[in-house]
Amino acid sequence: MKNRIQNKDFRRLLDAFDSFIKVRNYKTGNSRMYQNTLIEFLVWLEESGISRIQELTSKESIKYFEYLIARPKLRGEGTLSQKSIKFHLFVQGLFLLNLMENKEIENGYYIPSYEGGNEKARNTLSVEEIKSLYKNAENELERALLSVAYGCGLRRSEISALDLKDVKLATGMVVVRSGKNSKRREVPMSDTVMGYLKKYIQEERSQRLAGKNQTEEAFFINSKGRRSTGENLNDILKKMIEQTKNFELIQKDITLHCLRHSIANHLAENNAGIDFIRRFLGHSDINTTYIYALKNKKRKPIVTF
Repeated sequence: MKNRIQNKDFRRLLDAFDSFIKVRNYKTGNSRMYQNTLIEFLVWLEESGISRIQELTSKESIKYFEYLIARPKLRGEGTLSQKSIKFHLFVQGLFLLNLMENKEIENGYYIPSYEGGNEKARNTLSVEEIKSLYKNAENELERALLSVAYGCGLRRSEISALDLKDVKLATGMVVVRSGKNSKRREVPMSDTVMGYLKKYIQEERSQRLAGKNQTEEAFFINSKGRRSTGENLNDILKKMIEQTKNFELIQKDITLHCLRHSIANHLAENNAGIDFIRRFLGHSDINTTYIYALKNKKRKPIVTF
């Protein structure tokens, strides 16, 4: 990769970022590590065919993250350290903030977070693997669980706590009454998700309550007609994965929380705005590394299976 920016507009943005860093008094000593890190990103954009910063989307951001993971060190052997990758992502976050403050772009884009040795906890599925799970589901409960965990991106605790009254089929919204940090939010459903949830309510849930406690409020109920626990719901997911008979998929050790990360990735890949993803998942921030003050952004439609 060359180390000089050819694009005049990118050079202008680099100058603006240089002023941004200095005004905020980021300690760099005699080095230009923030600026040099941004130069590498801008040069990568040039080589990827991006000539205007407005063309930069979440898809390119994710590809750059994949490039960083595989990039060799400039000195010594091996690839970039965890610390170096996190710094590159931090600089990207500052650059995004600078772009938005200067109104260079209207909508923010997704910047992945990096957990280093903890990738297993953030294992995700491809769209094709999600489709395989739906295809191999054996009943309406399994399809409904996929629809809430993946299609709505709910946390395991939120799925277990979900009540029947929280699924608003008339308005196409799922109400999470007490999410993380006791925050309430409403999550939009796609037509596909609504169809699966409606079928589960009308058919399987009613059958499970037959002759039992008809006043049970829980949305997901076990064979005894009681609220399903998060552990029970995870066991159902594991059974569904085994039903695919896909060895690679089974080896991934997927949990309900992995489905939540999967929908976040798929939304980002389809260029959903960062603010929409943040609200959809119920995050205070889209990832724990950066803080973005994004206001009054246009809400984009759901892009999901």
